[in-house]
Amino acid sequence: MEFETLRMQIADFQGSHTVRIKEVGGEGQVRVLKKILKLLAGVSDARVQGRITYPLGDLVLMLFLATLADSDSCLGTVDFWSHNARLYKRLFGRETIPSHDTFRRVLAIIRPEDLNRMLVGILAKSDTAIRKALKLPSPVKKIVSVDGKQLRGTGRKADTEEEVKDLQILNVYEQDSETCLYSEAIESKTNEIPHAQDILTRMNLTDTVVTFDAMHLQTKTVGIIVDGKGDYVGGLKGNQGKASEFARTLFTQENLEKLMVVDGCHHTTSEISHNQLEQRSFFLYPLSQSEKKGLFADWKKAHALVCMSKHMVHNVTGKQTDEVRYYLTSLKDVADAAHCIRSHWKIENSLHWNLDTVFHEDDMTLSDRGAALNQSILNKACLALYAKMGNLIGGTQKISKKRLRKIFGWDFSGAMSQALALMDPPTFARSVEIIPRKTK
Repeated sequence: MEFETLRMQIADFQGSHTVRIKEVGGEGQVRVLKKILKLLAGVSDARVQGRITYPLGDLVLMLFLATLADSDSCLGTVDFWSHNARLYKRLFGRETIPSHDTFRRVLAIIRPEDLNRMLVGILAKSDTAIRKALKLPSPVKKIVSVDGKQLRGTGRKADTEEEVKDLQILNVYEQDSETCLYSEAIESKTNEIPHAQDILTRMNLTDTVVTFDAMHLQTKTVGIIVDGKGDYVGGLKGNQGKASEFARTLFTQENLEKLMVVDGCHHTTSEISHNQLEQRSFFLYPLSQSEKKGLFADWKKAHALVCMSKHMVHNVTGKQTDEVRYYLTSLKDVADAAHCIRSHWKIENSLHWNLDTVFHEDDMTLSDRGAALNQSILNKACLALYAKMGNLIGGTQKISKKRLRKIFGWDFSGAMSQALALMDPPTFARSVEIIPRKTK
């Protein structure tokens, strides 16, 4: 499969092998943490240099490790290090722990793009280390999803009745590594469009399919993706007037029946999810040359329209629900298009939902928008690390990200030993143990 992700590859590998990560000793943990500190030193520091007590990289690492260990606030970060004073002294060479106000101020002044770049770089090295150790090939194609998220607890201002809108964050999520590559603050939902276009311009999109909702189905956005040698699958709704109407009139029952017997134009899936049977039928209509030069001329590389018909039956109540959605894509294979359409929802289910349920982002107490954005970036980096750990150490039993975060809080030293092995390729190569399963 062209879109086989690291998670899928690991699951397949574990069908014939057991993967174990040996514990990294205390000295090894400190060594890896100091390596990470050197990387974090690249985060630019806007503070007055002569009045600094704690290096910025130290503070970022303190926040990151506390977030890994179930801290949801700056006060929680202070509590975490107070209960891990021995590690604190060995790592940072100090007795005094920064105050919660220091952590809050630092979160507010860090450049989000610097913090995100450093953390994503560390996580990317772990993906490379895992593939190298398990001898797994890189995916032929990758899927990158674009979508925004609202931080509902940030729309407030102390001692005033002034209305403040919640912070909106645009996320660009890579499905293969389960990593949020970019997180940028935006003023409103509609401002997602120029921010997304700017990010996509900076990305290497070769052998990448970009998925997005109807808001981003803009001719300029599509042009950027195609110029970057990528493909796209975008939702098609009423905001694209004539094109949307064309899709609705095209996919009649009669035409759907015709497409069902055309090779490469029909694909079905079924699954049990949320206590209901979900059956999906995908129909791909290749655009004619006249349609490409006419109604769809402004969308570069537009190849086909896709109709997804979804039928749901609740297992308990028997209630039946139907849903129809339309998409425009540059892909030529209906199975590929169907996979990308389904994968797009992972940015909601694997990223946004986990940020709310595992990290409680809607209850975030940071009213400063810069601080809230940087804390969200830390949360996403921790989430990606939980995903890699869960894929590796869970074996055939799935370990949820919420459970992993609790494990970090209960047994930080043991959990951190495995996490640090993942964050440092040489340490991971020494620590990973692969045992072939005996065949019956």
